[in-house]
Amino acid sequence: MTITTPDIEQSLAAKIASFIYPNESSGGSIFGFDVKIARGWPPAVELNVDLTAKSAIAWITVNQKSGMARDKTRYGQSWTPCRVQSDIGITAKTSSGVLQFNGIASASGVAGAVIDDVAYPVHVSIGDTATLIAQKIGAQIQAVGHSTITTTGASLLNSSARTFYAKTASNISIERELCRVEDGFCVSLFAPSIAYRDTLESSVMTALLTGGDLLPDVDCGPLKFIKRDAIDASLNQGLYRLDLIWTFEYGWTETQSVAPTLWPVGVVNDAWAFGVLGTYTPPKASPIGAIRFDAWYDMANTIDQQCAAALSDEQWEYRWPANASVTTDGSVMWPTSTQDSIDQEIMAALSAGLSFWAFDSYSPSNTLSSALSLYLSSEKRGNLQFCMLGQSSNWSDPSGVDGYSATLHRDIDLMSDDFYFTVLDGRPLYLMLDANSAQLSGLPSGLNGAVSYIRSRVSQGTGKDPYIVYLSGAAFQDYDNTTAANSVGADASGAYCTPRLNGATQPYSSLAAAAEADWSARAASGFPMMPTAMAGWDQRPLIKNPQAFYPLDPSLSLEDYYETATADALAAHVANMADFIQSTSSATCGAGLLYAWNEFAEGGWIAPTYLASGSNDERVSALGSAIQKLEQETLYPLLPIIT
Repeated sequence: MTITTPDIEQSLAAKIASFIYPNESSGGSIFGFDVKIARGWPPAVELNVDLTAKSAIAWITVNQKSGMARDKTRYGQSWTPCRVQSDIGITAKTSSGVLQFNGIASASGVAGAVIDDVAYPVHVSIGDTATLIAQKIGAQIQAVGHSTITTTGASLLNSSARTFYAKTASNISIERELCRVEDGFCVSLFAPSIAYRDTLESSVMTALLTGGDLLPDVDCGPLKFIKRDAIDASLNQGLYRLDLIWTFEYGWTETQSVAPTLWPVGVVNDAWAFGVLGTYTPPKASPIGAIRFDAWYDMANTIDQQCAAALSDEQWEYRWPANASVTTDGSVMWPTSTQDSIDQEIMAALSAGLSFWAFDSYSPSNTLSSALSLYLSSEKRGNLQFCMLGQSSNWSDPSGVDGYSATLHRDIDLMSDDFYFTVLDGRPLYLMLDANSAQLSGLPSGLNGAVSYIRSRVSQGTGKDPYIVYLSGAAFQDYDNTTAANSVGADASGAYCTPRLNGATQPYSSLAAAAEADWSARAASGFPMMPTAMAGWDQRPLIKNPQAFYPLDPSLSLEDYYETATADALAAHVANMADFIQSTSSATCGAGLLYAWNEFAEGGWIAPTYLASGSNDERVSALGSAIQKLEQETLYPLLPIIT
């Protein structure tokens, strides 16, 4: 479905109107005074009369905001199904070498017979009878000459065929997105007093921020509130105007009706056929999940404060979180997270083609867990699942149940959540980060005992053995933790991140190559592994402005970093990881990690970032396009020509 600017303006006006006038038959607004709601601008004379009347009438108008349109096209122009095939009113049954068709076609589509694993399809139009369809199929079989057939009424006869059956299905609708636009819209309030205006503003904000999607049946992004502009002047006494500025993302699409593919083999002529004998089941695209480090959601948290201090130099503006702002003293800050802000991140992650988030695990009472809590309460989760990335350094608590912390118990309980990401026939994926001996000294039975405890508790709660991946931390040189992973009882090894610094500035291609070399080395070890792709590595903000939460090697210099990845280079690296997972399926659990969704301070991110005029989601767009292409290749594989 293609939508236009007038459609969006009308939908905004309608949503506001339905909130202010919930009962159209009664005729009264929720305020007790009348409000005119319309697209376009109010006529000056009419507006003046309404505002100065004894029973004043307020106005709310909706208009496109000039100068805010942005190209947000993120996918290639490839076709995808938007309506699945269905019954067309024609049935067929084979018995003793007789294939009998019945019914009258209620939809356009395809019908055909399969004789000895070779298909003979014909087009079906609405109203075609079973007899007509059988006659058309019989004529095609005879014309090709590959098999013998006898046609009688609505029946086809062949008593010698090894396989003999029919299939029917309706045409399917496919669509492709031609472009995607983020446009600005201005909701203007005209009131005779400040009190009236404040009342209108509260209701408009509530109407547009709640009550479901603006266009629920359209593939579009969320409606985002940008700012408010009060336009009051002494020259306009008696007129109190407020403009509420919003953005909305939507796509222009093209739709076609095409015939379904029902058989893996079709006849071209008496010598050539296309496809493969039997049934082809393509592999699914490898799910990719991004690591989350959530120190960007509450400025009262000291870790948020340290991240803000490190990034406050305007040199790092390009990697600030999308919701960042600059204070009067020039430092950067961000607002406390809300359900709406996390919902917008979920939409961005889905646009990027991610299958799950891997949340760094912190205490449930720490605001570093607030993003996790808001994700869990979101109604927008949809196809975005999650897993936990446990930190073995915070698992022990002598006063906790069985000697383990509330953080670990929370992680264990979450593995029963319906949205928890699983691998290998339903096994909950649990990532665990290594720690030093001092950090592990409080564990009741050591790290091996903790892993066994997790397995036992999760198995009791879910009936499934968790798939535990032991991750190495940030290592600046090659680091093999496969032996350690095996010794503690993990199922696989992996890495949180894989920078390989050498004292000099390196291009992003070197970082990608280091990560890909790590995958190959792990796979060659013979121990199961999980690959991690790298979105970047650049700790210069922390080297220039050290922070207690990030203890760094004193030998690091401002030359020890990788240049920032282009969006396309990052997407290509992730695509390489997906190909690696497919080609080494026996060595992996079938999924990959990405460092990271939001490690802004360390230079690894794909989440939207700050722009003075909105947000930069180039990485989301490029990654989404690359992953969509991978998914399309698994849905529509290249089939070989056979004779």
